[in-house]
Amino acid sequence: MLLSFIISSILLAISPGPDNIYIATLTSGSGKISGFSFLIGLLIGCFIHTILLAFGLNAMILQVDFIFNLIKYLGALYLIYLSIEVYKSDDLFKKNNKLSNSDSILINLKKGIMMNLLNPKVFLFFALFFPNFLFSETISFKIQIIIMGLIFIIITLFVFGIIILFSNLIFNNFSQKSKFKLYAKFFNILVLIVIAAIILFAENSITLS
Repeated sequence: MLLSFIISSILLAISPGPDNIYIATLTSGSGKISGFSFLIGLLIGCFIHTILLAFGLNAMILQVDFIFNLIKYLGALYLIYLSIEVYKSDDLFKKNNKLSNSDSILINLKKGIMMNLLNPKVFLFFALFFPNFLFSETISFKIQIIIMGLIFIIITLFVFGIIILFSNLIFNNFSQKSKFKLYAKFFNILVLIVIAAIILFAENSITLS
Protein backbone atom coordinates (compact mmCIF):
# COMPACT_ATOMS: atom_id res chain seq x y z
CA MET A 1 0.00 0.00 0.00
CA LEU A 2 2.88 2.35 0.68
CA LEU A 3 4.13 1.93 -2.90
CA SER A 4 0.62 2.70 -4.15
CA PHE A 5 0.61 5.84 -1.99
CA ILE A 6 3.97 6.97 -3.44
CA ILE A 7 2.82 6.43 -7.03
CA SER A 8 -0.49 8.20 -6.38
CA SER A 9 1.31 11.12 -4.71
CA ILE A 10 3.66 11.51 -7.68
CA LEU A 11 0.73 11.49 -10.11
CA LEU A 12 -1.09 14.09 -8.02
CA ALA A 13 2.00 16.31 -7.81
CA ILE A 14 2.62 16.33 -11.57
CA SER A 15 -1.06 16.79 -12.48
CA PRO A 16 -1.96 20.42 -13.31
CA GLY A 17 -3.63 22.00 -10.30
CA PRO A 18 -3.99 25.37 -8.56
CA ASP A 19 -0.81 25.02 -6.49
CA ASN A 20 1.64 24.00 -9.20
CA ILE A 21 0.11 26.40 -11.72
CA TYR A 22 0.39 29.27 -9.24
CA ILE A 23 3.94 28.37 -8.27
CA ALA A 24 4.94 28.27 -11.95
CA THR A 25 3.30 31.66 -12.50
CA LEU A 26 4.93 33.17 -9.42
CA THR A 27 8.40 31.89 -10.36
CA SER A 28 8.06 32.97 -14.01
CA GLY A 29 7.27 36.47 -12.83
CA SER A 30 9.44 36.84 -9.72
CA GLY A 31 12.21 34.24 -9.91
CA LYS A 32 13.21 31.06 -8.09
CA ILE A 33 13.72 32.68 -4.66
CA SER A 34 10.05 33.63 -4.59
CA GLY A 35 9.07 30.22 -5.94
CA PHE A 36 11.05 28.20 -3.42
CA SER A 37 9.95 30.47 -0.54
CA PHE A 38 6.32 29.89 -1.47
CA LEU A 39 6.96 26.15 -1.83
CA ILE A 40 8.48 25.89 1.66
CA GLY A 41 5.39 27.66 2.97
CA LEU A 42 3.15 25.12 1.22
CA LEU A 43 5.18 22.25 2.67
CA ILE A 44 4.95 23.70 6.20
CA GLY A 45 1.19 23.82 5.65
CA CYS A 46 1.21 20.18 4.50
CA PHE A 47 3.12 19.15 7.63
CA ILE A 48 0.57 20.96 9.81
CA HIS A 49 -2.25 19.18 7.97
CA THR A 50 -0.45 15.88 8.55
CA ILE A 51 -0.24 16.51 12.30
CA LEU A 52 -3.91 17.58 12.42
CA LEU A 53 -4.95 14.37 10.67
CA ALA A 54 -2.68 12.15 12.77
CA PHE A 55 -4.11 13.47 16.03
CA GLY A 56 -7.75 13.61 14.93
CA LEU A 57 -8.03 17.40 14.76
CA ASN A 58 -8.73 17.29 11.03
CA ALA A 59 -11.88 15.25 11.73
CA MET A 60 -12.99 17.72 14.40
CA ILE A 61 -12.68 20.62 11.95
CA LEU A 62 -14.61 18.78 9.24
CA GLN A 63 -17.37 17.84 11.67
CA VAL A 64 -18.08 21.47 12.58
CA ASP A 65 -19.64 23.28 9.61
CA PHE A 66 -19.03 26.69 11.17
CA ILE A 67 -15.25 26.11 11.33
CA PHE A 68 -15.17 24.62 7.82
CA ASN A 69 -17.09 27.58 6.38
CA LEU A 70 -14.99 30.07 8.34
CA ILE A 71 -11.79 28.59 6.84
CA LYS A 72 -13.42 28.64 3.40
CA TYR A 73 -14.45 32.31 3.51
CA LEU A 74 -11.20 33.47 5.11
CA GLY A 75 -9.27 31.58 2.42
CA ALA A 76 -11.26 33.16 -0.41
CA LEU A 77 -10.94 36.64 1.10
CA TYR A 78 -7.19 36.19 1.58
CA LEU A 79 -6.72 35.22 -2.07
CA ILE A 80 -8.81 38.16 -3.24
CA TYR A 81 -6.65 40.40 -1.04
CA LEU A 82 -3.51 38.93 -2.66
CA SER A 83 -4.91 39.50 -6.15
CA ILE A 84 -5.60 43.16 -5.28
CA GLU A 85 -2.05 43.53 -3.96
CA VAL A 86 -0.69 42.07 -7.21
CA TYR A 87 -2.85 44.45 -9.23
CA LYS A 88 -1.64 47.47 -7.23
CA SER A 89 2.02 46.52 -7.43
CA ASP A 90 4.19 47.85 -10.24
CA ASP A 91 7.36 46.14 -9.01
CA LEU A 92 6.17 42.61 -8.35
CA PHE A 93 7.76 41.23 -11.49
CA LYS A 94 11.00 43.17 -11.47
CA LYS A 95 14.13 41.21 -10.80
CA ASN A 96 15.51 43.90 -8.52
CA ASN A 97 12.52 45.26 -6.68
CA LYS A 98 12.45 47.39 -3.55
CA LEU A 99 12.11 44.38 -1.27
CA SER A 100 15.23 42.73 0.06
CA ASN A 101 15.64 39.00 -0.51
CA SER A 102 14.85 38.32 3.15
CA ASP A 103 11.63 40.36 2.94
CA SER A 104 10.60 38.57 -0.25
CA ILE A 105 11.33 35.18 1.30
CA LEU A 106 9.21 35.93 4.37
CA ILE A 107 6.31 37.32 2.33
CA ASN A 108 6.15 34.31 0.01
CA LEU A 109 6.74 31.86 2.86
CA LYS A 110 3.76 33.32 4.72
CA LYS A 111 1.74 33.33 1.51
CA GLY A 112 2.41 29.62 0.98
CA ILE A 113 1.44 28.72 4.56
CA MET A 114 -1.73 30.82 4.50
CA MET A 115 -2.89 29.60 1.09
CA ASN A 116 -2.48 26.01 2.27
CA LEU A 117 -4.05 26.32 5.72
CA LEU A 118 -6.97 28.47 4.55
CA ASN A 119 -7.96 26.03 1.83
CA PRO A 120 -10.74 23.70 3.06
CA LYS A 121 -10.18 21.39 0.08
CA VAL A 122 -6.77 20.53 1.54
CA PHE A 123 -8.45 19.44 4.78
CA LEU A 124 -10.76 17.22 2.72
CA PHE A 125 -7.87 15.88 0.64
CA PHE A 126 -5.88 14.76 3.67
CA ALA A 127 -8.97 13.23 5.33
CA LEU A 128 -10.03 11.30 2.21
CA PHE A 129 -6.69 10.41 0.61
CA PHE A 130 -4.27 9.37 3.35
CA PRO A 131 -6.40 6.83 5.29
CA ASN A 132 -6.87 4.78 2.10
CA PHE A 133 -3.19 3.85 2.14
CA LEU A 134 -2.64 2.62 5.71
CA PHE A 135 0.05 0.01 5.28
CA SER A 136 0.53 -1.76 8.62
CA GLU A 137 -1.58 -3.46 11.27
CA THR A 138 1.17 -3.15 13.87
CA ILE A 139 2.23 0.50 13.41
CA SER A 140 -0.14 3.02 14.99
CA PHE A 141 -2.43 5.22 12.87
CA LYS A 142 -0.58 8.36 13.99
CA ILE A 143 2.85 7.06 12.95
CA GLN A 144 1.57 5.80 9.60
CA ILE A 145 -0.05 9.16 8.80
CA ILE A 146 3.13 11.04 9.77
CA ILE A 147 5.26 8.70 7.60
CA MET A 148 2.93 9.21 4.64
CA GLY A 149 2.87 12.95 5.28
CA LEU A 150 6.66 13.17 5.17
CA ILE A 151 6.77 11.08 1.98
CA PHE A 152 4.14 13.34 0.41
CA ILE A 153 6.16 16.43 1.40
CA ILE A 154 9.38 15.02 -0.11
CA ILE A 155 7.60 14.13 -3.37
CA THR A 156 6.00 17.58 -3.56
CA LEU A 157 9.35 19.26 -2.88
CA PHE A 158 11.01 17.29 -5.69
CA VAL A 159 8.26 17.73 -8.31
CA PHE A 160 7.48 21.36 -7.51
CA GLY A 161 11.22 22.08 -7.30
CA ILE A 162 11.58 20.94 -10.91
CA ILE A 163 8.63 23.15 -11.91
CA ILE A 164 10.31 26.12 -10.20
CA LEU A 165 13.64 25.53 -11.96
CA PHE A 166 11.97 25.35 -15.39
CA SER A 167 9.82 28.40 -14.64
CA ASN A 168 12.93 30.29 -13.55
CA LEU A 169 14.34 29.83 -17.06
CA ILE A 170 11.32 31.76 -18.36
CA PHE A 171 11.96 34.46 -15.75
CA ASN A 172 15.63 34.79 -16.71
CA ASN A 173 14.86 35.05 -20.42
CA PHE A 174 11.70 37.16 -20.47
CA SER A 175 11.42 39.09 -17.19
CA GLN A 176 12.73 42.34 -18.67
CA LYS A 177 10.19 42.40 -21.50
CA SER A 178 7.33 44.76 -20.67
CA LYS A 179 4.63 42.69 -22.40
CA PHE A 180 5.71 39.57 -20.53
CA LYS A 181 5.60 41.40 -17.21
CA LEU A 182 2.08 42.61 -17.96
CA TYR A 183 0.86 39.16 -19.04
CA ALA A 184 2.53 37.51 -16.04
CA LYS A 185 0.96 40.00 -13.65
CA PHE A 186 -2.58 39.48 -14.91
CA PHE A 187 -2.19 35.71 -15.21
CA ASN A 188 -1.06 35.73 -11.57
CA ILE A 189 -4.22 37.64 -10.66
CA LEU A 190 -6.36 35.24 -12.71
CA VAL A 191 -4.90 32.17 -10.99
CA LEU A 192 -5.50 33.69 -7.54
CA ILE A 193 -9.13 34.51 -8.39
CA VAL A 194 -9.73 31.02 -9.81
CA ILE A 195 -8.30 29.42 -6.64
CA ALA A 196 -10.49 31.75 -4.55
CA ALA A 197 -13.56 30.62 -6.53
CA ILE A 198 -12.63 26.95 -6.09
CA ILE A 199 -12.31 27.48 -2.35
CA LEU A 200 -15.52 29.52 -2.12
CA PHE A 201 -17.58 26.78 -3.75
CA ALA A 202 -15.94 23.95 -1.81
CA GLU A 203 -18.42 21.75 0.01
CA ASN A 204 -17.84 19.55 3.02
CA SER A 205 -18.42 16.28 1.22
CA ILE A 206 -17.14 14.05 4.01
CA THR A 207 -19.36 12.46 6.61
CA LEU A 208 -17.62 11.54 9.81
CA SER A 209 -19.20 9.48 12.53
